[in-house]
Amino acid sequence: MTSPILHRPTLYQAGKATLKSNFLAWIYRQRFIKRWNRMDNSVQTDVDLHSHCLNVSVVAHLLAEIDNRRFGRSHNAERIALLGIYHECAEGVSGDLPSPIKYASPTITREIKQMEDEIERTCARSLPMFLQPVFDNYIIQKNVDADAKRIIKAADDIVAWFKCKEEVEKSGNIDFTDALINLEEKVNEHSSNLPCVQWFLDNFESGYTKTIDKLMQPG
Repeated sequence: MTSPILHRPTLYQAGKATLKSNFLAWIYRQRFIKRWNRMDNSVQTDVDLHSHCLNVSVVAHLLAEIDNRRFGRSHNAERIALLGIYHECAEGVSGDLPSPIKYASPTITREIKQMEDEIERTCARSLPMFLQPVFDNYIIQKNVDADAKRIIKAADDIVAWFKCKEEVEKSGNIDFTDALINLEEKVNEHSSNLPCVQWFLDNFESGYTKTIDKLMQPG
């Protein structure tokens, strides 16, 4: 029997052309992009771009809400959460470039940023035209306001720092030692500039590796 789903009416009737977009491939392909791919991973967490973007989205959302409710800011926390999901769209094509390479010199950094901007614009253009003005403001990082960028960058570094802490402290993986030191410096800088980061670390850092048994304990 033929599935009726295959023959359902399209959303575009009366002679209108059906829109075709490959935008979802940009997002779905993130699961094939391996982060930390020049290093020996012992802990299989935050190793693909898909999971990394989700983790950044959650941490960024928390940071924005903490900043709003504890420190009197007025971030659009839901927008910041979405920015976390889309902040690495370019890497779905370019792959993950290690920070020591990406920031090796001003010239290299400038060229990579230009490449990422062009990829982001190509990604945004894969959407139907009536959606592009909305998604341009999430995908194209040059369009993101400075306050939101600070929150996203802090979340990005926190998630990467958590990964390195697990590798070094849980598995004794010395391949991540230098990255851990560098990221710890960045996270400390964020906590000095953003009170919400220090509050987050004080209240969330110790709980992110809790076991199921610990999670299910009352209180």
